Amino acid sequence: MDRDPGVGYGLVATLLAALLLPRRIAWRIIADHEGLWFNGLSGTRHLAWDHIRAAECEGARLRILGPRASFEERRVASPRRPWLESRLGVLHPYQRTAAEITAMWRDPATRPDAPADERQRGRALWPLGIVLGVLGAAAVLFLP
Repeated sequence: MDRDPGVGYGLVATLLAALLLPRRIAWRIIADHEGLWFNGLSGTRHLAWDHIRAAECEGARLRILGPRASFEERRVASPRRPWLESRLGVLHPYQRTAAEITAMWRDPATRPDAPADERQRGRALWPLGIVLGVLGAAAVLFLP
C-alpha cells in the first residue's frame, strides 16, 4: 500500500502541535505565599520567591528567570500588536503580568497570604496534548 508522503509530514506536524500547543493555549502562572507555580506538559513546577532573578516582557514573550539549572527560565509567547495597544491605550497582558510578578517578588506584603492548593496550581497539560495529537492524527489519516 502506497502512502502519500504528505501523510508523514502531516503526522509530524500533528506531533509537534500536540507538544507545543497545550503550553501555548493552556498555560498558567499561579502565585502563592511560597512562590510561583507553572503548569507544563508533565505537571506543575514551583519557583520560590527567593529564586526569582527577573520577570520581564520582551516583545511578545513573558520571561521569568530563576537561578537554578533545573529552572533556568520560563517563557511563553503571544501575538502582539503594539500599534493597536498604543492606539487603544492598553498594556499587553504579559507586561501587566511581569509588573505584578515583579511587585510581589520585591515586596512580600503584596504576595498572597495562603498557599495554592492542587486545583489552583493547575493540571498537567499532557492530556490536552494527547487529545490534540489523536484528533490531528485522525484528521490526517482519515480526511481526504
